[in-house]
Amino acid sequence: MTLSKGTKASIGIGALTLSWFTFMLYFRAYLYAGIYLEPNTAYGIADIIELGLGSLFLVLIALSIILAIGLFIKGSGQSKRSGTLLVVLCVALLIAYSPLHNLAAKLGG
Repeated sequence: MTLSKGTKASIGIGALTLSWFTFMLYFRAYLYAGIYLEPNTAYGIADIIELGLGSLFLVLIALSIILAIGLFIKGSGQSKRSGTLLVVLCVALLIAYSPLHNLAAKLGG
């Protein structure tokens, strides 16, 4: 079975979004605690990095949703199914982010 361009695009951005999500959790669990925090400050460089990672994650989610809407409008049947799966993935990642982020914070100490 050959994959349509829309399906390939949705697989690509879905894999990128999932990889970014995994890296964010890895950063929070294993790298965040090791970054220096200056005494008597509310936040440090690790918090700024985490803000940047989260912002890029939201951009990837937005691009995924825009791609899925485009596939719903102009895509073939196969592309529409992959667009639906892409939306499901994005919603699942958004729902899972908060509990997994808290778990990663507990792992990191």
